[in-house]
Amino acid sequence: MKRMLLAAAGFVFVLAGFTQAAAAETTTARQPGAVVSAAARADLPVHRGKFWFHSDCITAGQQGVDRGHWSQYQCAEGWMWNLWTDR
Repeated sequence: MKRMLLAAAGFVFVLAGFTQAAAAETTTARQPGAVVSAAARADLPVHRGKFWFHSDCITAGQQGVDRGHWSQYQCAEGWMWNLWTDR
């Protein structure tokens, strides 16, 4: 019985962590420091790839801006970090 209670408490703890992670918000290149929702915006229709780490997604997005491939990007959290761009 004690193991079941510990397992249930652990599950609730993990579930709370996933809920907080899902509510996390990301920034865009267009407005540094601005906060937007984790879902891709309508003006960023092109999915460029998935990344394990947020920093890798940000690096790829900024490199695309620097090279002129797109002018805006967003790293949205899902199972992995998804890079969305405007073109």
